[in-house]
Amino acid sequence: MKAITFLLLLFFLTLPFYGGISHALEAPENYTSQIPAVDFYPSGAKFTFMVEPQSPDGNFTAVLPGSFNVDSVRLANPENVYGDINVSIHSRMKWTPSELEGLRQQSEAQTKTVNDLLATKSALEQTLNLLKNSNPDKSKPDELLTYIKNAQSLRLEVENELSALKARLNEEQEKQRMLLAELQAKSPRGANNYITVSGQAKGTVYIEAFTNSATWRPRYILNLETSSGRIEARMFIRAFQRTGLSYNGKMTLHTKTPDERITTPELQPLKVGIKPKQEVIAAGSAVTLKRNNRMYESARMAMPEADTFMAEDTAENIEAEAPRAPAVTETLADRVLNIEGELPGDGTEREFEVITGSFYLDSKVEITLIPEQRTDAWIVASMDEGNEHLIPGEAELRVDNHSSGKIHLEEYGKGQRRIPFGYAEQITVKKTALIETTGVSWFSGVLTSGYKLEITNGTKSEQVIIVKDRLPVPIDEKIKLDEKRIDPKEKERDKEKRLTWELTVPAGATVPVIVDYTLSYPSGEELQYR
Repeated sequence: MKAITFLLLLFFLTLPFYGGISHALEAPENYTSQIPAVDFYPSGAKFTFMVEPQSPDGNFTAVLPGSFNVDSVRLANPENVYGDINVSIHSRMKWTPSELEGLRQQSEAQTKTVNDLLATKSALEQTLNLLKNSNPDKSKPDELLTYIKNAQSLRLEVENELSALKARLNEEQEKQRMLLAELQAKSPRGANNYITVSGQAKGTVYIEAFTNSATWRPRYILNLETSSGRIEARMFIRAFQRTGLSYNGKMTLHTKTPDERITTPELQPLKVGIKPKQEVIAAGSAVTLKRNNRMYESARMAMPEADTFMAEDTAENIEAEAPRAPAVTETLADRVLNIEGELPGDGTEREFEVITGSFYLDSKVEITLIPEQRTDAWIVASMDEGNEHLIPGEAELRVDNHSSGKIHLEEYGKGQRRIPFGYAEQITVKKTALIETTGVSWFSGVLTSGYKLEITNGTKSEQVIIVKDRLPVPIDEKIKLDEKRIDPKEKERDKEKRLTWELTVPAGATVPVIVDYTLSYPSGEELQYR
């Protein structure tokens, strides 16, 4: 027993000491903090920094985080600067913004906890190895028995402690992983670099710099009053930026990302030649197109890497105030909105209301049935006479103050907008095929076909219902369509033989529609629908 005790004591005295991670981060540079304006684009943002000369001879230096594109730095008022400016990028130890310092310290403390547990685990594992490999003195049977009992008891104790430690270690390592992932997701890109802009000026200098680590998107709450067709709309803006610099002030939102280079439009001639017979393009081959556009990306391209980190959808509806139109400025090349508020630099998404109250859109409510797609009706708001633009974005839909779903509003021009608001489950349609008969003569086959629609209005009031269906369209001149009966007559039909009825259906009533036709085709052939 004394031998075991001595071995364990010697083992623990010789173990290396495992402390927590300790590293002295370089003190953050005094980044230029005066930011009078920020312009947000669908992908990226342009910050305007203000700096004053720091010496009587006009020398100035601005320090920007590495999250900005160094090749985008430029002067907004070059007339105030003597000569050229010097823009340089420098390496540094990784920078943690002040608002992430608590998260970094928490992550480091968790790392220390994990390291301590790993050290204890290693010690217990080596203790078990010592117990397994120890050789007792077999010449003294009485002491041997006592040794074995003590060794077994100690080994059981160590194994139980090791088992419990492994379970705790797994939990602490998972906490460490989550903290590190959150810190990485919120840390600015280019945290190992910073940019300096220096020169000589005769007054205040304004410096513009672009970052890809920012974006914005609109969100709407649209409530359709079915009795009047009026749509109450509320518009919100969701924005985030991950530059490491928190901003509080006015923000200008653009619906178009500016192009880095613009060329004069020119139509190239279209040339055609004979394709060499030996040239074979493999099926499924891919072609990759690259754009020489480093500073600005297309408005519809996704943010790179982890820059798409967004907060949870937790915004709540705000009570309406006095009606007012959105603060949207339109130009020939862009639409611009102005908001104001605080936006953290760690990628936390914030929501801002563009307007102080609601604005209204006038529409015509259409109840539409398409039997080929659904048995119940769509509720569609048609704004063919509208004169308002809605910027593309997500919309929460409500019908008579009841939630009906969500939709992505596409780009609509003035006077051509139709928004589906959900489904009217009490207005249904049943489609039944008429009995098909096929006749054959010496020269041709004849298919008699058609269908019956039964439109039911299960509501307590009369409804005007639009029904859409179709006739077959022969794509071969050998096939002839003969319309036998369409009752009632359709209100509209297009060149593709899609039929539209506008039916007035009383409350609780069912109205039938009959479509009967024949198709003639050469004998021995078979019809195929596409």
